[in-house]
Amino acid sequence: MRRFVATAAVIAAVFVTGGTAVAQPEAGPCRSADLTIGFGREGGAAGTVYREVVFTNRGLRTCVLRGFPGVSYVDANGDQVGAAAVRVGDRGPLLTLPHGAAARSDVGFAQVDNFDPDVCRKTPVWGIRVFPPDETVPLYLSFLDQPMTDQFGCAGDVSPYGSQLTAASVRS
Repeated sequence: MRRFVATAAVIAAVFVTGGTAVAQPEAGPCRSADLTIGFGREGGAAGTVYREVVFTNRGLRTCVLRGFPGVSYVDANGDQVGAAAVRVGDRGPLLTLPHGAAARSDVGFAQVDNFDPDVCRKTPVWGIRVFPPDETVPLYLSFLDQPMTDQFGCAGDVSPYGSQLTAASVRS
């Protein structure tokens, strides 16, 4: 009986499409052009402010995300300030995002005043550059209209003492 139903479905598909069976495409990776980003909830712990970076699928097709976004501070010219975010945690599951659905990544912003000023070289930042997982085209989020109190990054190498930014894998 199952074989009959499957065969009938193929015949119906061929009939409806005029003789060519058409397979439904699998959801591909979410591309920057199909995503909008924004800040979500905020929390804090021991010298770090955590903000969600929310990825929303504005594209017409369903897409998938898995893994870590690339995050770095940028100045008003779009130039990177200091090291990019360090990945924390595991890669996480594959997330399927239909149109309008969102995924989140927790990004940690260390208080730069906690680093040695000579090493840090405290520098004003405009916002962050974000590469969605498995994507090479960046998106940008400005701090100009955000309630974040620390809009500075370390232009120097603070890696022996910690990370100025951390990024967790995307989650639903």
